[in-house]
Amino acid sequence: MIVGILALQGDYSLHAKILNRNNVKNILVKNPSDLSVIDGLIIPGGESTVILKLLNKFKFIEYLNDFSKNKKIYGSCAGAIIMSNCTSDNMKTLNFINIKSFRNYWGRQINSFTDEIYLNFAKKKIKAHFIRAPKFVCQQDNLDVLAKYKSYPILIRNSNHLVSSFHPEMTNDFSVHKYFIDMIKNEI
Repeated sequence: MIVGILALQGDYSLHAKILNRNNVKNILVKNPSDLSVIDGLIIPGGESTVILKLLNKFKFIEYLNDFSKNKKIYGSCAGAIIMSNCTSDNMKTLNFINIKSFRNYWGRQINSFTDEIYLNFAKKKIKAHFIRAPKFVCQQDNLDVLAKYKSYPILIRNSNHLVSSFHPEMTNDFSVHKYFIDMIKNEI
């Protein structure tokens, strides 16, 4: 199994670092052709508008749409915004998961924070880093909310895809990445 990490912009190196620490084979995805050799893809946090512009510039969109039909994709923060059905400011998105994203919901960079959250699937608390984090609103009932912050869903999945408004790659906790790997292996 090989996990790809979209490496056009954002914190892709932190995802590679946590996967490497846990002996998960991974590659940095820089070209659409790289999608043909991976079993799942992580779209990292960063600047959602910049990532989308680069996806268009390097002609990723059609390949990602095909990839998303049979493969698992995980988006953290900006990656989640890009994967959402729509945004509060009508940004064009990939529409891989039926959620509405509200960009920078908890404020600008200066308002970034860390707090504990409870992971339902792991039955434990972890530290979560929220950096210009989005808020999500589920647009359908068949989404699994795997974690909340206060009353807001912050870790959500559908049958093929996973999104988080926080950055698990900034911690030493492997729980969210392991959950995604188990999705790829069809173990959950």
